[in-house]
Amino acid sequence: MTATPLEKPLPPGRGRRRFAALGYALRGIKALPTPLRERLLASASGGVSGNLPPFPDVLRLVQAAGGIPDGTRWQQELAADRPDLRAVRTRDLSEDTGGRLRARLYLPPADAPAPTAALVWVHGGAFVIGSLEQKEAHWPAVELAAAGIPVVSVDYRMCIGGVHYPEPQDDVLTAWRWAVEHADELGVDPAQLHLGGGSAGGCLVAGATLRLRDEGGPLPASLFLAYPVLQGELPAASPELAAELASVKLPADGWMRDMFANWAGTAPWDDPYVSPGLADPAGMPPTYVLTCGRDSLRRASEPYVDRLREAGVPVWQDVFAESEHAPLDRPGTPDGERAVQRLRTWLTGGVSAMDD
Repeated sequence: MTATPLEKPLPPGRGRRRFAALGYALRGIKALPTPLRERLLASASGGVSGNLPPFPDVLRLVQAAGGIPDGTRWQQELAADRPDLRAVRTRDLSEDTGGRLRARLYLPPADAPAPTAALVWVHGGAFVIGSLEQKEAHWPAVELAAAGIPVVSVDYRMCIGGVHYPEPQDDVLTAWRWAVEHADELGVDPAQLHLGGGSAGGCLVAGATLRLRDEGGPLPASLFLAYPVLQGELPAASPELAAELASVKLPADGWMRDMFANWAGTAPWDDPYVSPGLADPAGMPPTYVLTCGRDSLRRASEPYVDRLREAGVPVWQDVFAESEHAPLDRPGTPDGERAVQRLRTWLTGGVSAMDD
């Protein structure tokens, strides 16, 4: 199946002018002095689990804004509530040799024991929203680093302004290869490096790992897929799953298809690097899949777990039955805290530790 990219001109929509105007307003906010900008961004923050406008309108807004800004006030409040997080050491990475590298390195406190695992982490955001300041980018990284696990959080190119596959995935691979080459800076052996992503980031890391497998590596020690986007056409739900999702307000399948078309660009949707859920998973590293019970994306991730098992890949799946999409984007919530704890268990113990 070949997708039609959502390039300009965008199809008509009721919110065409309104969402473009909102985008230009956000562009203006980004130019304000830092204290005022941070106050405005903090007051406008919110989740993505409510009513979503049509994806073309979301894209209009983001393109007009030149990217959605993320505030940092929440990080300051988190550090005030959790003084232990202040001991985490961070360093921003920016290189353009051998690929585009934009990332943030999170190192454990200086007096922490030598780590036994490190993670290259890729946030989500429908392929169009997110930055290193995003909750899903920063919060899991700083929590894991405070617990002794170094993290490289990746800032990949968004699918706006003509960017599509493979550019965001290329950025993930550049960050992965940087981590392999600089594992000593993380305090681990390259064989102790893991790769993970949430939502759209899950699609990027799963596709990137397939490319590494097909190119001869080096493969990650394991793969973590949190509520991942795995394909553009979601499989039909089983009767049991359909009953579970019937009472949940979810984005329409058309919204998901439009989002995926924008990611894929001119690439066919059956390309396994574009739609990793359709790929032959043989030879993939041990994989942990976190599924949210109140999330339509589980229609693809749960069958994918079955395919991993059939291919002989060591796999573990957690289903957070009462959770909506993206608990790792919700610092301090019970399901967010549980997701971080389970990820930490996976990174330090693998499949055998997940039963505990």
